[in-house]
Amino acid sequence: MGWQFALLLLGAMVASIVLSLWQHRGYLKVVNEMARENAGRQLRLVSGRDKGRLSGALVVLLVDPATDQIVEAKAMTGATIFSRLRPAPQLTGPIATVAERTGENKHLQRAVDSALGMLPGAKPTTKTPQAPSAGRIRIPRTQSSPR
Repeated sequence: MGWQFALLLLGAMVASIVLSLWQHRGYLKVVNEMARENAGRQLRLVSGRDKGRLSGALVVLLVDPATDQIVEAKAMTGATIFSRLRPAPQLTGPIATVAERTGENKHLQRAVDSALGMLPGAKPTTKTPQAPSAGRIRIPRTQSSPR
């Protein structure tokens, strides 16, 4: 009975790795396609993501820095490995008002902020608190009592 569980666990791990690679290849295909279609234009291709406990969001934005406009946007939201980058026309338009166009999806808002943060001189578009960066732990300092 124990070897059957181990075999099942190993199979689930292999399936998870294969599906993750499949999703990553899809992401790279979309990003490379967007870059190829817009080669030679003075546009910036940026991407950002936000992870939650059960779901998250990833966006790829094509930005015209001369006019501060998002020309093309694709977004992936959800919690499964089967999520794909899909066109997100609601995000296209002026950068200044993109926060209002993301709707109530806080993960999408943070992903857009993360992507736009890659632009030189960028400022956050929302007032939502940013999640602490991964790999960095903040330990609150306590006041030491005088000796």
